Amino acid sequence: MNLGILSRMNSNQKEDKVYQEKMYVDWSSFSFFNQSNHIENRSVLTSLPLSPDALKQIVAFVVQPIAANIGITHPSPNSAKLTTDREVNWCMEVIGYGLTLPLNTATTEHDSIRDCVHVYCEWLSALLPQPKSAVPLPLLKLPNHYSRKIIYQLFQIFIPRPGEAPDLINRQAVLCHRVLRTIQSVVINSLIIDQDTWDSLLLLLLTVNDVLLAPPTVPNDIGDQLCDRVLSVLFEIWLHACAKSFPSPRMWKTLTEMAQSWRHRTSLITQWNRISLALTSRLLAELYGPAFLKYATNDEYMLVPSQLSGEVLAQTWYRLLHCIGNPVQLARPSVISQTHKFLQYTIISSQLSDPSLHPCLFSLPSIFVEAMKGVAGLVDAFLGLRSPVFSHERTERTTSSGSTVRSTLPTDFAGASFPSNVMSHRARCNSLLHLFGSWLFEAALIDCETQFSVKTSAVESSTSSLHMADRSRASSVSVTSESSLQSNRPRSATVVELPSDTSSGGTALEGYENGRAEALGALCRIFCSKSTDEEILPQYLARFYLVINNGLKIKEEKFIGEAMASILLHSADLFRVNLDGVFTLIPSVIESLEVILLAKDLKIRPSVNRVDLRRASIHVLLSILAAPLHFHSLPIKELAGSLGERNALPTVFSSIRPRLTQLLLSALQVETDSLNSHLLLGGLASLIQDLAAFEQPEQSTVSMAPNTYPTPMQADSASNVMSSTSDTHSCHSTSSNSYPSVSEITFDSHLEHDASYSDRMSCTGPLLTFPLGSFHGVVNATFHLVSSKLLAVWKADLNTSLAALELLAFLAEILAKLRVPDQRESRRVIRVLCEYISVQCSRPPPAHSKDLHSTIVAAFNCCASWLFAHPYLATDSECMNLILQVIELGISGSKSQTGKTGEILQLKHEKQLKPVSLRVRDAAEFLLTSLVEQVGNFPSPTGTDSLSCLLNEEDLLQKSCIPKADTSKSPISAAQHFRYFAASEGTILLGVLEQSPSKTLDSDPMVTILIRNQFGRQVWASQIRHLPRHKCGVHSYMVNPGRPLPMNDFGPVFAFEPQYFPESVDRVRRCLADKTLPSMETPLMIDDRIASELDKLGRLVDGSVTLKNSEIQEDIGAKLECQSPPLCNEFQTARLFLSHIGFLSVEGLQENSIRGSSLIGLDASSAHFSEDLDSLDRLGSRSHDTVCVFYVRSGQKDSFDILSNTTLTSSLNPHFVEFLQTLGWSQAQGKSDFEKRMGTDSETNNPQVNFQYLYWADGVSEILFAVPALNSSLTSSVSSPFHQSSTPCQSLESNLKTEERQTSPSKRFTKNAGLSISEVRMVVVWCESFEDHHHFPMGDLLETISNGRDNVGHVKTEELVSDCFVIFIHAQQSGLYRIHLRGPHSKLNFATPLVDGMVVSRRALGSLVRQTTVNAGKRRRLDHDSYQLPHIRRKLKISEIATKYRSEMDVPSFYSSLFYSPDIGT
Repeated sequence: MNLGILSRMNSNQKEDKVYQEKMYVDWSSFSFFNQSNHIENRSVLTSLPLSPDALKQIVAFVVQPIAANIGITHPSPNSAKLTTDREVNWCMEVIGYGLTLPLNTATTEHDSIRDCVHVYCEWLSALLPQPKSAVPLPLLKLPNHYSRKIIYQLFQIFIPRPGEAPDLINRQAVLCHRVLRTIQSVVINSLIIDQDTWDSLLLLLLTVNDVLLAPPTVPNDIGDQLCDRVLSVLFEIWLHACAKSFPSPRMWKTLTEMAQSWRHRTSLITQWNRISLALTSRLLAELYGPAFLKYATNDEYMLVPSQLSGEVLAQTWYRLLHCIGNPVQLARPSVISQTHKFLQYTIISSQLSDPSLHPCLFSLPSIFVEAMKGVAGLVDAFLGLRSPVFSHERTERTTSSGSTVRSTLPTDFAGASFPSNVMSHRARCNSLLHLFGSWLFEAALIDCETQFSVKTSAVESSTSSLHMADRSRASSVSVTSESSLQSNRPRSATVVELPSDTSSGGTALEGYENGRAEALGALCRIFCSKSTDEEILPQYLARFYLVINNGLKIKEEKFIGEAMASILLHSADLFRVNLDGVFTLIPSVIESLEVILLAKDLKIRPSVNRVDLRRASIHVLLSILAAPLHFHSLPIKELAGSLGERNALPTVFSSIRPRLTQLLLSALQVETDSLNSHLLLGGLASLIQDLAAFEQPEQSTVSMAPNTYPTPMQADSASNVMSSTSDTHSCHSTSSNSYPSVSEITFDSHLEHDASYSDRMSCTGPLLTFPLGSFHGVVNATFHLVSSKLLAVWKADLNTSLAALELLAFLAEILAKLRVPDQRESRRVIRVLCEYISVQCSRPPPAHSKDLHSTIVAAFNCCASWLFAHPYLATDSECMNLILQVIELGISGSKSQTGKTGEILQLKHEKQLKPVSLRVRDAAEFLLTSLVEQVGNFPSPTGTDSLSCLLNEEDLLQKSCIPKADTSKSPISAAQHFRYFAASEGTILLGVLEQSPSKTLDSDPMVTILIRNQFGRQVWASQIRHLPRHKCGVHSYMVNPGRPLPMNDFGPVFAFEPQYFPESVDRVRRCLADKTLPSMETPLMIDDRIASELDKLGRLVDGSVTLKNSEIQEDIGAKLECQSPPLCNEFQTARLFLSHIGFLSVEGLQENSIRGSSLIGLDASSAHFSEDLDSLDRLGSRSHDTVCVFYVRSGQKDSFDILSNTTLTSSLNPHFVEFLQTLGWSQAQGKSDFEKRMGTDSETNNPQVNFQYLYWADGVSEILFAVPALNSSLTSSVSSPFHQSSTPCQSLESNLKTEERQTSPSKRFTKNAGLSISEVRMVVVWCESFEDHHHFPMGDLLETISNGRDNVGHVKTEELVSDCFVIFIHAQQSGLYRIHLRGPHSKLNFATPLVDGMVVSRRALGSLVRQTTVNAGKRRRLDHDSYQLPHIRRKLKISEIATKYRSEMDVPSFYSSLFYSPDIGT
């Protein structure tokens, strides 16, 4: 006998009995059921001096007649013959003995035991409202009394029979299932069970479970087969007992003690998770209402009786939650094996020296994982996660070792912020940590290198005093200050430290890594779900940072364990929720991110999805990108208690910026997933914008003026930023040399051997080394990386290609603002874009699709953005050649010059136009027109708001030489002064104004031409001149110019007769053909009429000759000096202009059709002609979007409350006002052409809502930010944030007003009011509380601000809400801003640079939001098949006007009309 086991077990009996000692310390548990009732329930047959065979025969003779009459074998049972108590008691003595019989192979013995079971199961129906007819009368009179006796005796059927064969075990299991089903049915349907009967039932089930489950597990024994069933029946009946007759404390203590001896059974944890989840789901409905998410399945939800509610439900939930003790003990075999059954087995075993070495305990790692999954599932339920994954319904990936790891990452891109989908009304984080904190913290530190010890002392003070004390010491708590952790601690908040038995068994605890990962993931979800107005106790924060810091330790190079993976998978919001002191984790987080994002041959467990892990890591990276420049010179405090030697010098935030930049670029280089690349490109754009704004001079941008507002570094002290951390500092280690740096980034392997590609990229080897500490180094590295990946990898991926093109276009704008562009890199970008367009267009026909054409259109728009931002590219011959080639390719479908040797050049006018698609052709036409008309001339002197001339017919008429009396007429009369023509196939409208002759010296013919084409409206004043102005000199109109007198002597005058043909003609012999035409002298057959006409003609000719001769003679005799003829002051300038530029030709007007260069006259006398011209002018040539901006105070849900926030500037957050002013240029209030232009006419809007506007535009697009506000009855109290800013913004306001004066909105080029179906509806929401985005009243706001709009009447509000793209902005306490995106799900997803969950700085917020809305509009237009580019809409409108007002004139009438002035209506 191994007696040494007793001393070892007795020495550890006192460990970890906190739950039963606390809850049931004054109560004693029930003794074992079979021992306490053994003598009382012993059958009388055991006292008879009979052989066992004789006793078996007695049992068979007595039980068979009773069983035959209960309807088991016969469908219609007769009434029972037992009528007295003596008869019933005697029969029960026999049946009770029959239940103890062994299950031998003999059929008679098995039938006897089966009949005994069936009889008792039928007799238990006496407790039901309708008992079976075979139930004896005494049982009907005293059902509870006899039922308790039956329950005591039924225990015998569950006792294991030693040495039985597997088939006999199966027979016993069948009988046990019969008993359990009967008990379940009776408990659920009975209404008369008393307290004693309930206790008997519960004690029966407890004892049965203890007998079957307490011993060490033996495969395929009766306990192994019935394990799951007896546990489920126990918990289900226990719930009914709690609802109908709440168990006594003694019963609860018995359950707790016994359940802790069953913890080596997997089924216990499975059933515990199942019951806990069902109770939790019911409890959440009680606490937070039925609207709270339901987590249990319908079957599990029905486990909880409907009568169980209120305080009883809470007590039941809490007690059952703690009935298995501390689930972390499942990771300690020495504790689990400290039971009498394990001790007994070890004592009698000669091969086992320690109970903890029993083979059945090898399954503890998987049991521990199940327990932690159950706890984590309960945490998710209390957090209200919208996508919870629990043990009964989780998506699992089985590893090679049999363990599973759940995945909670979303599969789509709409949410990208992983654990943030929580209910707005839920349990506080502190409450969850009070409930589960001790378990989770203790489990999270299993298998740690640091030595810890478990201390479970309870808190003496109340919870209220704890909160008051913790708040007063929130900024001075140290992580390792043990006194601060022990004092004022909640009941379950323990100082979590590992016991000594696991400190040296790292290899033994490796199997518990999955359970530790579950605990770490649950902790991360708790802390990441912190709401805006919520505070977490500093003790919990300190412990959390400690376990996270230990969980992120890298044990093996390029290896990711379950703990690190779980932390990163569930910590996407870790740096987004305003946790005090969270930035102390940055060094550890960066080291983990470097391992995950940089290593190509990363070792990772099969249970962890590599793509999901990288995506979560990217989200963590995006949340800390803005911290280095924001905090800049502040030190990063080190977590006290960390392993290793501390550094003397602290690490400042600015020192980690190059490291983060390198990490971001290198991660983008090795990334292969499309969505992850999209996120990285958005983060790269945000980083570059922040860095550019940081390095830009103070006076260049509004958001970076240090004197305007205090910076976050000035406003927040180091103690506030780094609260709850140690006062010591540390310096993180540099990144490992084994990971690729940006200087080592090379092209992909299949491109390194492509000589043509290398030649095009102007490099043949690895990329140059870039200094990542400077802005230009980062930009150059980005150019090289994005260019190579765009052509090599991303060209087949729509979303990534669009994100890369958006990044390049954004860089063009950033570099233009800095005004220090790198011309070499700019030309390189143009080459890459042209090459990208050529590659995409040259792909085989099966590859051509809508997505492919969308990327080509986006590339053309990106080229246009670069040309507008950097006009010097248009002067570069190489760039111009490439751009014109791709324009030709987009319009015609092929290039004239391909560069191939021996190829015959094809002229453009000889080519057949076969564009890749109409969308590509339209985009190429837009780039061509922008290159010819706008590049180098943008912005125009009138500002960026219009690419067209601001002058219209009325303005030109006022500036003309027409008498002023005629200029005060209506617009219709102004149009009638013009001649209107349609040219170039009806795509150009020409309005020609003939100027009156000037009375000045310069009276050359002059005409004003108003040209309306697809790309805008232009005005030209043309004057015919034979010399340039600088060579014309001054004309003299004196009578005598002072020339010398002429000489009057003439030389001899020779008279001669001119010859019209050579003399040789007369010598040519005539032929018959020469005689076909008669000569003048030949007499003709003429009548009198012809003769008179000939005579009249002859007289006219003779008279003309005589007159001409006389004039010649007079000139020769009298006028010897040549004089200039008098000046002509009347011209048909319109005819001259149209003729000179080639519009007037008889051939083109023969058919009077719109063809070639023909010209069509238009009738401008119609009353609707001016209206159609005005509607054409309102169609802009650039894409335009409208964005509504709202300010939401904490907790606001009403639309009128939200709209009233922007009424008074003094009530707004000054940072919000600053943000608005960085979006665009402020515009004057009131009705103007500007309102009509953007579809915001005040007459059609809701009179209760007043709009204020911010406008921004570039050469490709324009956007209007509308800030709605409720109209105030007291106009004097209205203070607009756009025109009356506070004192810190006065300099800014003056700058904006200066720009406003330069671009008067009343003269702007107008376009069509209203939004078409393809227009983007976008909203920007500034939330004081981040949780308000869950219940933002989008529908009510859209109805309120859209009331009266003609384009909303037929569109449902639900469609508007589902179609809206919303950017939520939340200001964090650190001074950074958290971004949340919400919008319609489509193939194109969301635009960049902002991505969901990104954290940005104040200096970059306005630019990033504006660029994201612009890109979102572009993406939406690419996704709509019915969308037409603005110049296409203008083209169709011009064709419509040309067809509608075409003047029906023949050629002579048309030419005659050119010689007369237009008819001016009165």
